[in-house]
Amino acid sequence: MATLYDEACLKTFPIDSELDALMIRKGAKPLAEDEVRIPLGGDPGRGWNVADGDQTFTVLLELPPYHACSVRASRSTVGTLDLAPYHAAVDPFVASHRGFASQPGVDAERNGIRMHAEVQGRQLPAGGAELLMVIDQQVVDAGKQTPGTIATPLRFVHQINTGR
Repeated sequence: MATLYDEACLKTFPIDSELDALMIRKGAKPLAEDEVRIPLGGDPGRGWNVADGDQTFTVLLELPPYHACSVRASRSTVGTLDLAPYHAAVDPFVASHRGFASQPGVDAERNGIRMHAEVQGRQLPAGGAELLMVIDQQVVDAGKQTPGTIATPLRFVHQINTGR
């Protein structure tokens, strides 16, 4: 997952046409409009499913006003997540792009879902901000989960907001 995130969201994004070409080269299956609408909350964008062995990852491209690339997957185990592969991908990117700062991690539980988030961000010279995020969600009490909730248990996100 971290390798795909590095390739798609750190090395190819924000050039949308290059991300489209990468997904074609990978033989990714485009998502239907309604499959994209659920995770993007109605914001414009497109997405693909990328098969890698027995695992399928979802790559989403969110179009402005929030320009973002994310890789999402479901985790089959509950417990502490090893973020070493994520950091191995993100740390070189952060080192080569000045101004990133880590924000305190966030842990919360709501509606039977436990969430852990880590964010690194920087201000852009022309205005706006660039964020790198990892968000891990785990259903801890399915009985308390809001009916109809569709959770994406793990996602890596690279977002650029120009403030326009």
